[in-house]
Amino acid sequence: MASKPSHFPLDISKLNFVLQVLRHYKFSEARWFEFGLNLGLLHPTLEAIESAHRGNPSRCLMECLTKWLTKADDNVTTVGPIIWKTLANALHGMNATSISTDIRKTMADPVSEILQCYIGKLAQVVLTEESVGLLHTEGLISKDTLTEVKSCGCSLVGDPMLLILSAVAEDHSKLCTLTSILMKSKEAVSLASDIIMEYGK
Repeated sequence: MASKPSHFPLDISKLNFVLQVLRHYKFSEARWFEFGLNLGLLHPTLEAIESAHRGNPSRCLMECLTKWLTKADDNVTTVGPIIWKTLANALHGMNATSISTDIRKTMADPVSEILQCYIGKLAQVVLTEESVGLLHTEGLISKDTLTEVKSCGCSLVGDPMLLILSAVAEDHSKLCTLTSILMKSKEAVSLASDIIMEYGK
């Protein structure tokens, strides 16, 4: 049976998000060259990145992912489609097993991927303090994250959003919990409806 297509194909517009996820799971930027090879980039491409940004592993990783997301080398597509699962496989191939497992479990989960499609819109929603409190009570964010969300003006950006994705991947019913909380903010009602409709499909 063919596997269900990814809801959230990765492309260059997701570069910052992919970097954020790798940082969140503590990927070592110093391993960018090997990572690039495992993603299917060719040695000369990686050599060019290294010579252009020598001594700056953070920038090298960014350029490496840019090349992968834009399929700069024909070889990239032979490794797999530009999706989280392929990225997780590349990490597994370089023995970054725990990061690979976390990304596969959280980011490549089909329900998490539905939510990822709405991350940009969710970041623009300002929640009430009551709603943020409910996110914590319902187990979508930790107590520390609760403080962080409040300090960000009650917006779901960065690590708090990644923790919500993780909670949803672990327990799919939490997606419905999240949308119920979003419904309490007038500006998020239609967004919550869209998410639930997509989940229903």
